Amino acid sequence: MTQAFQSPGFAALAADRAVETRLVDDRWQAVAWDLGTGRRRVVTDRPGGVHLSEIEPDGGAIWWFDADAAGEGRWLREPFAGGEPGGEADGGTAGGEALHGVPRGRPYGVAFDRTGALAAVAVGVDGVSHCYVGPPAGEARPVASAPGYLSLADLSPDGRLLALGGRPDGDDAVVLWPTEARPEARTRAWPGAPQRLAGNRRLRLWPIEFNPLALREPELLLVVEQDERYAVATWRAGEGLRRYPGLSFDTEISAGWYRGPRGVLIQHEQAGRSRLLLADLGPPAGRGTPEREPSARELRTPGGTIHDLSSAPDGTLHCVWSRESTPPRPLVLRPGTEPADDSAPERDDTSRTRRWTPRPYGRIHSFVSTPAGPGPWPTLFLVHGGPATHDRDSYDPRVNALVGEGYAVVRTNYRGSTGYGARWQHEYGHRVGLAQIEDLAAVRAELVADGTALAERTGLCGFSWGGYLALLALGAQPELWSLGMAAQPIADYPAAYRGTTPALRELDRQLFGGTPEEVPERYRAADPRSYVHRVRSPVLLVASRTDERCPPDQVARYAADLSRLAVPHELLWVDGGHYSRRTADHRSVLAAMVRFAGRAWPAPAPRTPRGDRPGGPAEPVEGGEQP
Repeated sequence: MTQAFQSPGFAALAADRAVETRLVDDRWQAVAWDLGTGRRRVVTDRPGGVHLSEIEPDGGAIWWFDADAAGEGRWLREPFAGGEPGGEADGGTAGGEALHGVPRGRPYGVAFDRTGALAAVAVGVDGVSHCYVGPPAGEARPVASAPGYLSLADLSPDGRLLALGGRPDGDDAVVLWPTEARPEARTRAWPGAPQRLAGNRRLRLWPIEFNPLALREPELLLVVEQDERYAVATWRAGEGLRRYPGLSFDTEISAGWYRGPRGVLIQHEQAGRSRLLLADLGPPAGRGTPEREPSARELRTPGGTIHDLSSAPDGTLHCVWSRESTPPRPLVLRPGTEPADDSAPERDDTSRTRRWTPRPYGRIHSFVSTPAGPGPWPTLFLVHGGPATHDRDSYDPRVNALVGEGYAVVRTNYRGSTGYGARWQHEYGHRVGLAQIEDLAAVRAELVADGTALAERTGLCGFSWGGYLALLALGAQPELWSLGMAAQPIADYPAAYRGTTPALRELDRQLFGGTPEEVPERYRAADPRSYVHRVRSPVLLVASRTDERCPPDQVARYAADLSRLAVPHELLWVDGGHYSRRTADHRSVLAAMVRFAGRAWPAPAPRTPRGDRPGGPAEPVEGGEQP
């Protein structure tokens, strides 16, 4: 059993019990962890692995989502100490279906009340979001339903209010939905009808979680983006939304309640690195005490990325952390006593730099890794997906594998990436794809000019939305790229829109400003098939027949276009859907990419000494020993 894939989920009322997701026989599975004895028990044995697991507040049972290859399924439940479904163990109730009567669907969230007597789940079925509540292992009753995508953020501590999140800049950015509709249950704190907090282009809202200690009146924690700043906010019934300007940041944050009545833990992401801060919001407004603007103190953490984070009942923070040269590993912090683990591993024979490429609209940030010795090198841009994510100062085994084969590897945080502020993420109009490949081209030009990249051997390698950008660039910029490899990509944007999940259709409408029928010219300009007749470099396509996000038919049509145009290409069909839960599948795709690149660029290129880089030296990044 390897280290955890995610930080543990702790039982709020049982300090010695947690659930983890760990790699077991090459598949991610749910694992029950008894902190008192140190014993770990593998709960699941799913052929496709498990990515979603939870633990009930009293620690009595583990929940996990049993999904098929298309991502649809149901929540299952088993006593913490084990036991056959239909039996009893550890004093808990019978295992099996977690909530009876909930239809199969896509998982849109799960939550519990303070004691675990009531559970709530949200599922997506045929383009509609449904929420159900009920006692664990009991009968569920429907309480909310809405077309499109609504995720379940949390259930209030006493179980009477759901917090749902929709499109952050839409009318349903936050929906507060009572679980009881009886008139006698209505109070100032518990309205009988759903309340909506609307967002807009200048105000985006994300619901996070209810304050677990606010038992009489629900207090919801939110993150707000406004005036190009990201701030902590709270909501109370009758009081509305309250922002905290003292807890405002220029790039993205996430937050959660942390100990004490109003303590908050904040994770701040900036330029590919993470930092943690602690704040106390002070007394709520109107409680007879003077208001004070909270401030935050930073916790000492090593440079790099915090991939996941959770808090144990005793306040200990459990992180999954890595940096470019260090594979993910657990990092345990005890605020107030934590020394930073700043020991940098010894440098290896790989050069790693952080590079900023100036453009009129801002600076493009890239991570560049090169083999030992002088360049220039054949260069692959490893393009991240999303687009609302970013490459980080974190370990990526694909980078190490490609550098080991002699390639320079570039990871660029193009416009649309998070971690660089609201303007960088949103303000490129509706030029979807086109703005992003302009950024890739600008970084490529700089790397060719300074002797890092071979002009005749620069290629693109991407997964999901990164694969889409690779295909778009191959056709829209054919003179720049001599190789393209795209796994689970969007190859025909209008077709992908029609066949993808409700959540991704909502994202596309936000990116393009409408549907393919409403703004067809925007989709046409962003569609790789619009440019397929201009592709002249070898193309590797990797697709899955059970991909629910980037449907397989549209990839097959793009491959047929390449065949008709006599463009060298290969179409590789794989199992596992859009994102396989088996690590062996990822290794096989990477191996296929290495083989394909080796055939496309078969002969070693002549080496010439590298010249001085114009514009000053690149910023160094910590090197590290490879595993």
